[in-house]
Amino acid sequence: MADFADELTEDTTQIPENLAYYIDYERMGRDMELNGDIFTIETGYEEIHIFWNH
Repeated sequence: MADFADELTEDTTQIPENLAYYIDYERMGRDMELNGDIFTIETGYEEIHIFWNH
């Protein structure tokens, strides 16, 4: 989920270099899942599919 949050954020937002170190993508991904924005299905060993709910 952290990779998904990282990719989504960097594809949609310009982040200043001086702020990039303060972004916690693991927590962003967890929050997206807890809020119902995304859901995940684990299909194999460390193979996870992420689906956007919107």
